[in-house]
Amino acid sequence: MKLILNEFGSYLSKQENRFVIKNKEKKDEYSAENVEQIIISSPSSISEGAVRLAIEKNIDIVYTNFYGKPFARIYPCTLGGTTLTRREQVKAYTNEKGPEIVRKLFGAKLRNQLFLIKRLNKTRDNLFVEEIKKFEENIKRFEDFSFSDIEKSRESILGYEGYGASIYFSCLKKIIPFKERDPKSEDIFNICLNYGYGILYSEIERSCILSGMDPYLGFLHVDRYGKPSMVLDLVEQFRPIIDRAIINLFVRKQVSDIDLEKIGEGILLTKEGRTKIIKEVMQSLSNKISFNGKKLKISQIILEQSREIVRFILGQSEEIRTFIWG
Repeated sequence: MKLILNEFGSYLSKQENRFVIKNKEKKDEYSAENVEQIIISSPSSISEGAVRLAIEKNIDIVYTNFYGKPFARIYPCTLGGTTLTRREQVKAYTNEKGPEIVRKLFGAKLRNQLFLIKRLNKTRDNLFVEEIKKFEENIKRFEDFSFSDIEKSRESILGYEGYGASIYFSCLKKIIPFKERDPKSEDIFNICLNYGYGILYSEIERSCILSGMDPYLGFLHVDRYGKPSMVLDLVEQFRPIIDRAIINLFVRKQVSDIDLEKIGEGILLTKEGRTKIIKEVMQSLSNKISFNGKKLKISQIILEQSREIVRFILGQSEEIRTFIWG
């Protein structure tokens, strides 16, 4: 279970082995044994006792902004078993493991995007036939491309990814009214996607920390101060999961411009809008599918995927089994 503080002025405290959430309207209690993460997405307060209980139970506490993106976390001062992993993570960038990680992660992203447009195509009278053909050809070119050096191959890889994205979002535009995919756009669809991706970033960052990786030591995404490059690398293959959740809300006409409000110079989701997206995305992350011979929640697969990377860079496995949807 994830506890989400999405109400302005909420207060999270501890009562014995329980978390207590109070706001103007109600008071709820949750056993710490059933909580795996606490997300604070609105100005709220948390007691020292609640923080201690979360640390004792290895419960992640994450603060997100109004766009759903994490900006701070609370976790133990000591994280065991990470030194060797992070050293090998750095080495992997310049040896043969780095390019293989990139090839697998971004190949999985393209495969998962293809799966989603094929799935949407089935219920829409083969609306995307030409696009699917072009997308399959792009995947073949990507998989046939030989890249042994990340720096020399970055532009080509991003080219395949960008072309795939243009086809992918051209399909989505046929069923959802939006102009283009632009993270800075203030239309309802882009804002909803951004918020959904923000929740996903939090989940990915958590998986990096729990598996022992440095969220800021990525491979394809260029290192820059404050930019969690490893999170951005890992998030790619799971984006279609979020896309599907947001599409569901639009198809069911559960979100619209009434879920936006102007605050200062920006356009943000209302509390009701955020609640709808959080509920749909959390449901999607709780869905179980087969991965490596097990039935796991998507959120569990995210953690397992990070551990797959760790096993690979430590030499404990010879290949990376990525998340391929469907």
